[in-house]
Amino acid sequence: MRNNRNRVFISYNHNDSPIAHRISDSLRNENIDVVFDYKDISIGDNVFDQIRYMYETSETVMVLLSQSLFASDYFRFEFPKYFFDEARKRKVNIIPVLVEKCQIPSDFLEYEIINLTNDFNKGLQRIVQKLKIIPEISFDQFSPIEFEEFTYDLLKTYGFKNIQREQRVNDFGIDFIAESFIKDAFGFPNKEVWMIETKFYREERFSINSLHRIIESFNYINRVDAKILLITNSVLTSVAEEYIEEAQRNRNIEIKVLDGAKLKKVVAKRKRLLNKYFLR
Repeated sequence: MRNNRNRVFISYNHNDSPIAHRISDSLRNENIDVVFDYKDISIGDNVFDQIRYMYETSETVMVLLSQSLFASDYFRFEFPKYFFDEARKRKVNIIPVLVEKCQIPSDFLEYEIINLTNDFNKGLQRIVQKLKIIPEISFDQFSPIEFEEFTYDLLKTYGFKNIQREQRVNDFGIDFIAESFIKDAFGFPNKEVWMIETKFYREERFSINSLHRIIESFNYINRVDAKILLITNSVLTSVAEEYIEEAQRNRNIEIKVLDGAKLKKVVAKRKRLLNKYFLR
């Protein structure tokens, strides 16, 4: 029986059928489970319902970016309404693939866009790598201490500076305080201070109590210039996500979360981390 959660769904405009077929054939030759032909779906005649069903039942959605897609009624009236929010909520792996030079909407820019317009074979190799590597990344072999050490290495790899280990005041503490530098619109660097907490779980999901404790520590340590970064191997429940949204809205705290699904994608972009911790 087919495991839908390991399936790759290719979303494309009908004008891009030839390259969609080419990509699908290439991935199937790599033993990757691909669905891209809507006639394979037996849930009714409405093509929008069929597409929505595929989004909701596939682990990875590959979107072929082209002028035809962005000019279509489907993209203008159906696609943006739910796709990105639903993808974030369900931790879907989104792979935008540029198959024609065009102006790319900003919603796609948070993802790594794979360009097939210059070198198809090289771009395809990158797609295959992403699809095969992410399932190989597992945090099960870590202990809580090892996961914290891995996090320290991750922060260094992604350019965090002045990383200070455990900051503790009385009974309140945070695992790391670190700085990052991002460029403003004029190219000047802006410093950001991050209070970073790691949470490793064997079975259970991330809890509201843990979130409450982190925010209490943030308030007690009283770094008004800091933001919170939570890194966990677990999956946030919808209740935890709502709690974070409420804390950001009502307490004016900026909270970023790298949960298990996002963390895998971040790791997959750094070959040194992959080789050191996961492909041994």
